[in-house]
Amino acid sequence: MALVIPLSACSLLPQEEPVLAPPLVEPAKIDYEVVEVKKGDVIKRVKGLGTVEPAENRPLAFSQSGTRLKKISVKKGELVKKGQLIAEIESGSLAFDLELAEIDLKKAEIKLKQLNAQNADTYSIDLAELDLDSLQLRVEHLKNELEKTRITSPINGIVTFITEKNAGDAIEAYESIVHVADTSKLQLVYSAISGNELVDTKIGMKAEITINGKKTAGKVVQTPSEVPVEKIEENPDLYQRSIFIAIENPPKDVKVGDSIDFEIITGKRENVLIIPKSALRSMAGRDYVQVLEGEAKREIDIEKGLVSDTEVEVIRGLETGDTVILK
Repeated sequence: MALVIPLSACSLLPQEEPVLAPPLVEPAKIDYEVVEVKKGDVIKRVKGLGTVEPAENRPLAFSQSGTRLKKISVKKGELVKKGQLIAEIESGSLAFDLELAEIDLKKAEIKLKQLNAQNADTYSIDLAELDLDSLQLRVEHLKNELEKTRITSPINGIVTFITEKNAGDAIEAYESIVHVADTSKLQLVYSAISGNELVDTKIGMKAEITINGKKTAGKVVQTPSEVPVEKIEENPDLYQRSIFIAIENPPKDVKVGDSIDFEIITGKRENVLIIPKSALRSMAGRDYVQVLEGEAKREIDIEKGLVSDTEVEVIRGLETGDTVILK
């Protein structure tokens, strides 16, 4: 006989567990790198490694076109004197024509003396004088033309460049054949990646130059904004991003081509509010900082002054002791 035991429906279902409240998670604390606004000095500098070059470097060329090189009489690195022959181009028959003209001139001079001694008529003497004048002009013209076939050094100096062309090669008008430099006056040339790096440099600014651990003075003599037109045309890319610094009293062991450190102070503000450059934020022409107040941060617009590689002058927007967040 089967035994039937009545069961309630509830006893067949699992017991429900009580719902636990979710644990409270404390938000992670954000650690900011901060710095206090303080007073100090802002110094803006241009510094780098420049190359020593002669202050005066004369490119020498012939003015005629369609000519051929005859001879270069100097070597690179050679010391030359003012007026020394540097190079020649083919002159054709100019030298021969000049000799003939000088002979004709002497004959005309003798003829005029003879007519005067013979008390010749005025008509004959006038014609002889005109012949003499004509021959003098011809001799002068041929001398000038022959002179154009020769280059002489305009200064005492050293040869720094010689063309690779050889005797017999064609030469164009104003093509540089030789460069002669005056090494008694030296300058430092610094070329930046961009001309924007040099916008604050001005002619006359003082430079501190370090040569073999010793300090010497220099002065800016050319900047990208003050380059002569003829130089810009020579090499616009170079001159629009380069400054030239005259070296005052260079040591005797300084040579053309040496690399030398320099520094120019282009701006300075003393005892002003400053923040690190890494605290300055900019967007769409707006300059601002993030300030930490307790555990909250907020943005404050500022007016900046002089900006160096590391600091920013704050003209308006912050006070001494404010805490700014670094980027």
